[in-house]
Amino acid sequence: MKLFNYISIVAFCLLSLNLFGQYKSPFNEREIEVDGAQYSFIVSGHFYGDGGNKSRFPVNTLLANLDWINGSNATMLVCLGDLFKDISNDIPNYKTSFFNKLEMPLINTVGNHDLTDNIYQDNFGETAFSFDINTDLHLVLDTERDNGDISGTQLDLLKDAAEKVKKGYVSNVFIYTHRTIWKEAYSEMDGIFEDNTQSLGGTNYESEVLPLLKEMGKKTHVYLFSGSLGTAPASFFHFYDKDNNIKIIATAIRGLPRDAMLQVLVNEMGEASFVTKSLTGEVLQPLIHYDVEFWQTEVGTEPFNWKLIPYYIEVMLKHRFFWYGVMLTTIGFILIMWFVKRRKAAKAKV
Repeated sequence: MKLFNYISIVAFCLLSLNLFGQYKSPFNEREIEVDGAQYSFIVSGHFYGDGGNKSRFPVNTLLANLDWINGSNATMLVCLGDLFKDISNDIPNYKTSFFNKLEMPLINTVGNHDLTDNIYQDNFGETAFSFDINTDLHLVLDTERDNGDISGTQLDLLKDAAEKVKKGYVSNVFIYTHRTIWKEAYSEMDGIFEDNTQSLGGTNYESEVLPLLKEMGKKTHVYLFSGSLGTAPASFFHFYDKDNNIKIIATAIRGLPRDAMLQVLVNEMGEASFVTKSLTGEVLQPLIHYDVEFWQTEVGTEPFNWKLIPYYIEVMLKHRFFWYGVMLTTIGFILIMWFVKRRKAAKAKV
């Protein structure tokens, strides 16, 4: 028993000193560095903006606020997916305008726009991984893999985190995803996130992921961040699953007046707090203001941009699911016509 306690204390100290579990960003080669028990990071998603951005550069509101980001003393900047709009063409401009000018590590949890063939993996490596900062665990998951299921090595990352939490030296677990795979687990969220990237047929979130989060929530604080917001009344969504001590946060920018980012502050006691930062000068409320009630009241108030219809058509025509539907519809039509002809031929014989 004494040996176990000694090992736990040593592990706690190592985590506190950040002597292992460091992460070097593949985007700008900057490594996570923490001096002391306090640190902060900035988080948001959809760094390419929206479909109207055809510049092959990150969204204007992000680039316009690089001075603030660099001067924030944040340990890292976390993108919650859709870093790129078209990774096949965007990388050179992103390097010169963003990656090379960012003075902290950039972490990305991939979205659908980040993945074409293996371009992302060839340039930036693995899409699911974890790292430690002080006594906090950070898990980056790929919700495009396996159509949103968290399985295989990704589920192992969660299980490993649960084991560390069970040993009692973890202050916070921060989990980053692109898709809002947690939405279907909460009936309160019916009617919101309707145009987000979702998984056909559902995912294993409720059956395999949520039980692990519940176990961790009994002993530590669990934060689940996602970056697919679609049409949204604000750049933030906040939901607290009080029964399981899980805080769910969605945040993304779109090149709109509402664009804002979230700064997460972790104090010397390991307690996390949040600051909302407008990228356009708008007055913002605290994060908890942007809850289910706010969204249920405000969703759909953002005017539809008719100029984006050609882009939406282009995206639809390029998506494999559209062509699956065309194929199945064609096969169904052929079978119906064949059946009708057979019926007519049978009646003619009679």
